[in-house]
Amino acid sequence: MFDNTVFKVSGMTCKHCEASVEQAVSTIEGVKSVKANAAKKTVKVKGKLTAETTDKIKAAIAEAGFTVENE
Repeated sequence: MFDNTVFKVSGMTCKHCEASVEQAVSTIEGVKSVKANAAKKTVKVKGKLTAETTDKIKAAIAEAGFTVENE
């Protein structure tokens, strides 16, 4: 069984931004799929999402140059 989580992310403005986030997050263990949407300012992640995995996702998004907004 996989969890679905949507992160609100600011700073994405184009398809290149989306690809950067998707590439960074997809390498994290436990992540099954990731879809960034610059227009909606969201990153949808599907996978086995533990608290540790969620922290790694947020860190990867930040390292890619974007900001995860508080939920």
